[in-house]
Amino acid sequence: MPPMERINAAVASRTLVPASDPPPGFPAMLAASNLDLIFGSFHMYLVTVYPAPAAGLPAVAATVRAAFPAFLSRFFPLAGRVVTNASTGVPEIACNNAGAELVVADVGVALAAVDFSDADRSLRIIPVPFEQGLALSLQLVRFACGGFALVWGTDHLLVDGHGLMALPNAWAEMLRTGGLSWEPHHERASLFPPRSPPRYAPSLDAEFARYAPDSLPNSLLVATLVRRMYVVSAADLDRLRAAASAAGRRATRLEALSAHVWKLLAAAVNGSDTHCRLAWFVNGRMHLDPAKYDKARLDRYLGNVLTNVSHEATVESISSTPIADVAAMAGAAIKKALRSERYEELVDWMEAHKGVFREGAKWTEAVGAGTGSPALVISSVTPLRVEGDFGFGRPRLVMPWVRPGRLGSANMIVARNPAEDGSWVVSARLWPRLAQTMEADPEAVFRPATAGRLGFGVREPAAAGLRSRF
Repeated sequence: MPPMERINAAVASRTLVPASDPPPGFPAMLAASNLDLIFGSFHMYLVTVYPAPAAGLPAVAATVRAAFPAFLSRFFPLAGRVVTNASTGVPEIACNNAGAELVVADVGVALAAVDFSDADRSLRIIPVPFEQGLALSLQLVRFACGGFALVWGTDHLLVDGHGLMALPNAWAEMLRTGGLSWEPHHERASLFPPRSPPRYAPSLDAEFARYAPDSLPNSLLVATLVRRMYVVSAADLDRLRAAASAAGRRATRLEALSAHVWKLLAAAVNGSDTHCRLAWFVNGRMHLDPAKYDKARLDRYLGNVLTNVSHEATVESISSTPIADVAAMAGAAIKKALRSERYEELVDWMEAHKGVFREGAKWTEAVGAGTGSPALVISSVTPLRVEGDFGFGRPRLVMPWVRPGRLGSANMIVARNPAEDGSWVVSARLWPRLAQTMEADPEAVFRPATAGRLGFGVREPAAAGLRSRF
């Protein structure tokens, strides 16, 4: 057995699969909305991991192959390609039924032998990189124990977290019932039209930076960040929430966890900087003005309705302020993004700054770049439940995954545990000092996401040697 760090998913097959019943009259080209362009085009994955089903892996593979063409007929843009407009340089979606990719791959270890707490050497090996331009790469990754992962690889231009996590739910519903109880809304740009003339606060300019090598940390510096995965128990979340609630204000679970993380970040920064920042990605669907936006369409829309908001504070103030006040600070920052006007301004800002695409460049959120004071960006998908049972049981791990390239800030993705026991699973990309601070925290909120904690069984004694080589 080679060392675990050298194990990757070995691709057994790659097949292009077209939609079996393309919708008549579907537009040949879909323009990206300005909110899509805020995030731009890059690959993202949703990793769903299942224990060994009684029916066996051949039955899983046969089911996936048989169901995929009909699924693509309902989600037709995913059978197309992300292309670049020759005149404007802006990415758009060609709905040409060129085919989505179906990948079958193998990982030569059992799920119980994987230390998921080290995401660099566990989650990283599961998603298979795919060709630029593909709108969807559906990947069946088989483990030696008979367990498997179904990975949804797509482009952020097409979906945000809401849209990404809707895919396995729609897949499961179609396979269980033979139909879909809702119809996805595919048209994009008309949902978020810019105003004429564009209107936005000048402060928005400081929130974005060109994604360019000379404005980002160098690749070796970024490579020092480590990937971890943790479980936060329901009891710990309840305890943090109680501590973060005061003076008649009841903190949310996310605010409470954010306040605890902010204090850990301040402790890790210590004397190396005077300030530190927390930032949050926020789903705007529930907060857009219903007089201007059709909520029924937004609920069925898979594209981007996201924004981020950040707040900077002194290390001393975060360290010395009671956790309830830090949670209130986090809540106030998040609330700033829960305004319909915020999204209108973002649409208008992008309309005024599209010229960068013609130059072959794109924008990124400045807080994520890794310049300025240390920043940690939190993406929470905890409101989104993935059922995922398409005939072989529910997954025991559901986690979005991205490869952030040269971005140098820390980040966390927070998802609900599919066990539905109230716990959360956290995938984090951290500076080593912050990881050490979190793991040495006396409150032990962030517990390593071992295979056992995720429900994949107890590590066999023979696998202990594998872990030593992780």
